[in-house]
Amino acid sequence: MNAKQAQKFALAYLQATQCHIIEKSPYHVTVKLSPEADRALTNRPYYWNFVDRTGTEPETMTFRWNFAAPGETDNEAASGSAPTHASLFDPHPAAPASQTAPLLPNGVRVIQDDVYFGSRRLTQLFETIKQAGRCVTLFAEPSRGSGNPLGSQPYTAWLGANFKVSYECDMRREELYGIGISLATGVIDERFLARLRETKLTPRLPSNVHLLRNGLSLRKAMNQLESSLERRIKQSDFRWAEEAEERRLDELERVDQYYKPMIERSATQEQKDAISARYRQRASEIDWQYRPRVSLSVINCGIFHLPGIE
Repeated sequence: MNAKQAQKFALAYLQATQCHIIEKSPYHVTVKLSPEADRALTNRPYYWNFVDRTGTEPETMTFRWNFAAPGETDNEAASGSAPTHASLFDPHPAAPASQTAPLLPNGVRVIQDDVYFGSRRLTQLFETIKQAGRCVTLFAEPSRGSGNPLGSQPYTAWLGANFKVSYECDMRREELYGIGISLATGVIDERFLARLRETKLTPRLPSNVHLLRNGLSLRKAMNQLESSLERRIKQSDFRWAEEAEERRLDELERVDQYYKPMIERSATQEQKDAISARYRQRASEIDWQYRPRVSLSVINCGIFHLPGIE
């Protein structure tokens, strides 16, 4: 990610969270955070707890974000070129990562941050958006000129989820599945993620649209998605698990051959107990490392309202 891309990402976040842009140039932006962004970025839980308890009008912080990395010139930032490795790891950068800028004319203090790929602030933006985007509600935008402008188009709610399946032993393989289920009919679409990529989505309900009644609860729909994915996993090739089990037994046999003679030759009960404890610890580590297992987790999910009924 170069400086131009980092700037575009940061500005998109500020716009999405309705922050107030005070000034902007190709190399920086001065912004007064919205309450939503301030809660997410400034680490002031006691202040926001006070605001919530007392109903006080919040005073959010003001930042100046510079989009040239330490050691990078404004010309390099404008051209979108990435900083050299030397500049990223320079022990004496031209400016610290965060510092206080001069006061604005109204006396508001401004905090400066460098925002570039690898910076603390951009990493925080990534994590904030990742957490905020774990559950979403979106609507498909109707195509222009489609349908009767005086009529109402039916939309069906779909529960879509991105699953991560991990095949683990002394090696690890991960697979991602984006599947969805109609909350009206229970139909499951195993290519739901690809379907969403081809659909323009909006967080607002479009005009001339009505939502059909759901026939499934969210809990039941998620259970059906998990069951469908479990059936699919059970049909996969599990030779890797058989091979991992063989390696586990081989390693445990080596551990037995090493520790058991030592235990038998122990001169005192204290030595025998100490060696036995190391033996059990090592056997437990081998078992955890090599024992084959499959884990299923949800990366993110959402309710997607799409045209028609299936």
